Amino acid sequence: MSSNLQRVFAHDNILLVHNIKNILEREGIHCELRNDLMSSAAGEVPPIEVWPEIRVDEHELSLARSIIEKALNGDLSATSWMCMTCMEDNAPAFELCWKCGQLRPH
Repeated sequence: MSSNLQRVFAHDNILLVHNIKNILEREGIHCELRNDLMSSAAGEVPPIEVWPEIRVDEHELSLARSIIEKALNGDLSATSWMCMTCMEDNAPAFELCWKCGQLRPH
């Protein structure tokens, strides 16, 4: 991977950032998480500068943005998965079925 990583997503909610990272990685996009431990700098710099962020290679930026937009708008049909044990629809970031705990098939 080239060293030219671009910020594709940032938010003050670290759980949301991790969820988006999981979605991108599930789609085959290599991500780098930054600022996940920067909350102690809040107050010294503008808050948005210490938000956790995801960076991707500039060549995957457009695809990553498209996937994130779909995820944030609730259109996860391309990446969600159905548990074959209980037939529950699961978000793409889940490795285990939220209802029965069955491991996601690969």
